[in-house]
Order: sequence, then structure tokens, then C-alpha cells
Amino acid sequence: MTGPDNATTGQLLFSAQLRAFQRWIDTENTPGSLHGMFARQVLGDDTSIRWHVEPDLDSWLKANVSRLEDAPALAVLGYVAAAQPTRLPVFGDVLVHGLEGLAGRDPYPGDRVTPLYSAGIVLGLHLAARAVQDRVPQFLSWLQKALNHPLREPNDPWLDLMHQHVLAELTGEPASLPALAELADHALVAAFYLLASGTGVARDTPEELRAAQQRAMHAFLRTDPVDLEVRHSALWLNFAEAVAAATADQLVISVPQVSQVLRRFPPAMKRWVWDSAELKDPKWWRVDAEREVQAILWVMLRAVFDDVVDEENLPKLGHSAYRADFALPSLGLFIEVKFVRSKSDFKDVEQEVIIDSVGYLKDNERYREIIVFIYDDSCSTEHHDETRRALIDLPGIVDVIIVSRPGVLPPADERKAVVSPGAATKRKPSAGGKRSKAS
Repeated sequence: MTGPDNATTGQLLFSAQLRAFQRWIDTENTPGSLHGMFARQVLGDDTSIRWHVEPDLDSWLKANVSRLEDAPALAVLGYVAAAQPTRLPVFGDVLVHGLEGLAGRDPYPGDRVTPLYSAGIVLGLHLAARAVQDRVPQFLSWLQKALNHPLREPNDPWLDLMHQHVLAELTGEPASLPALAELADHALVAAFYLLASGTGVARDTPEELRAAQQRAMHAFLRTDPVDLEVRHSALWLNFAEAVAAATADQLVISVPQVSQVLRRFPPAMKRWVWDSAELKDPKWWRVDAEREVQAILWVMLRAVFDDVVDEENLPKLGHSAYRADFALPSLGLFIEVKFVRSKSDFKDVEQEVIIDSVGYLKDNERYREIIVFIYDDSCSTEHHDETRRALIDLPGIVDVIIVSRPGVLPPADERKAVVSPGAATKRKPSAGGKRSKAS
């Protein structure tokens, strides 16, 4: 068999494995499934799985009224709070009461039965505590002490690594990972998850890292996901998709690759700076308008694509002139950026894109396609799918990427109240997002 045939066979096997893992994880992709919610947190929304794990809160709260003080139920609500922060008022009081109760318990009782030995519960509780940390600050302290407790004895190396992941999120200090050559199976892909998340640092040489990655990939290709728990499958799929993305970066530039870079916006904001006002010299990196989002995207795009153009001027259409935010001439691609301040803005953005797309592409031989990137400052995630579906079928629109304001940044009304260091008066937010760029 020739080299190209071997390469094609390997690609087909890899693609088949990706689909098999996705199908298996989809079996827990049901409303209120703790394993499904863990998988979504690990994989994010960039995977091809269309998530359905958020429960209908009203009916779920009624059905679980007798167990709302239990760790599994609180973990489920933690995942909901992370995915849909605007729904927090519906169950915030439930979280506060439940976490206050947990913070008063012995994390490792004599019977050794503890929710901390479930990775899905620990991660969900951490998300829950983050959501209401201003009301229950003692729970984060309790969780940090529990994960540092001398009685903590996880029965599996992968669980220990997931504990280290949460602990690193709590302290801001990445965990020092064991030598990857010493790790196998789920622990190995858990270690790669920590590396990708920035919650772990490796001591291995580049050669050792590549060897560990190859070993993990061989295991992925040989593994039947049906033999795994869904939470383990999520880590394996996260690893394999990361390898696929890294491999794509080495290939010829394509439109899907541009989409992949843009979808990395949320993790890229992990270390965005918004200091406590109690610090001597606090720093606040504001994102108040479309131009700030454009600046972030420029840094991301220019680091990967050499020919990205900032604000490409287009020929006039009738009495109107148009200017695209970004363009990649080699791909015939525009990238249009929109800023949403409130949920009511989504309708306006949809109309703007409809108008702009006609002006951008009509009689344009050089550019043929548009990616729309929408930054939602209001975190109105319940509107994202509807807007994406409204735009993705427009002629020339090849992708619609909608991201929410990262948790490190406070809401707009709180940002307005912040005085920039050294300023005599409050800084007014910049003028809002643009309507159609026709002039």
C-alpha cells in the first residue's frame, strides 16, 4: 500500500473515531444529565455536538425540590449558571442556601462517602460557587481546603488531576503535572486537558510531550467509546479535537480554519485583566464597544494569518460606501464584527448584517464569503441560536460566531461606575456598535 493510501486510511479512521465519540457522548446529551453537563464544560460549544443539557428550570426545580441541598443537584445548577448566567436569579437563592449547608460539613466523613470523589460534581460545585461567590464566599474557601486536605485520597489518577484543575482555578496557580510518561489512559488525556486549560504545567521536554501525544492518539484510535464512561469520553474527544485543530494550523489556510481561530475567543480571554479596586494600582481593560472587540480579534487573527487586512474599503454601491472590519484577500473572505449591548439589539444586528452582506458581496469578484462575529455584552445566550439560524442561511454567510462577555468582566452598568486610574471623572463608555456601514 502506498504512502498516500496509508494517510487516507488514517484520516478516515480518525474521522470515524471522532464521530463515534461524539455519538456516545450524545447519549448523555439530555436535559439535567450531570455527565452530559460535565462533557459540555470540557468540550465547550466549539465541538460539533449540539447541546441539549440545560433543563427546563421551572419543572426541574419542582421535580428536585427534595434534593436541592444535595451536592449533585447543586452541581447541575452550577453548570446551568455557567452556561446561562442570565438565569441565575431564578435559582440563586437555592444555590446560596445549598452551598452554605455544604460548607458546614466534613468533606471526608468517617464513612468516606463524599461528593468530592465525583469529578462531575466537584467541577459543577466550583461553577456554582463562582456564580454566587459574593453571597457565599466561605464555600470557595471550604472547597480549596478540602482539595488540599491530608485525607483527600482519590482512587484514580485522572480524578486527582481534575481536583488539581479545580484547585488551580481557585488559586490561580497552575498545578505541576506528573511526568506524562508515567500517566496512562484517562489520566493522560486529563493532563492534556489541564495543559490546554492553563491549569497545569508540564515538566516534560518537547520530545517527551510529542511522544505522550502520539501514545494518547494511538490509544484514541484503538478505543471503543462505548467501553468508557461519558465523562472519560469527553476528555478523550477534547484531546483528539485539539490535535485536529493543531494539525489544521499546519495545513493550507482555509475558511474553516479562520472560524476555528475566532471560536478560540472565549479561552483567549481567560487572563483578561479586571483588577479589584482595592489594589494599589488596579488595571481595567475595558471592552465597552465594538472597536475594543475588533482590537482583540486583530491580535488573534494577525498572529495566525499574514494577509489579514484591517478595515477594507469597498467600491460604492449606489450612494452608499462600505468598509468591512477585516478581510483575508487570499480566501476572498470578510469578517464582520458586531457588538450587542442588550437582548433587544439582536434584531437590529440581524438587519444590519442583511444590509451589509448585500453591500459587501454584490458585484464583488474579489470577495465571496463573510464570517459574522457577534460579541454579546448582555450574555443573553437564549437568543444566540435564533440569531445564528437567521443569519447562516443568507447568501455568502459561511459562519456566525456568537460569544458572551467573559465572567472576568463585570456588566456594563458596573463598568460605568468604575473610574479609570488617574482619571478625574468617570470615563463614559464609547459610542455603541455600528449600524450598517453605509454612509
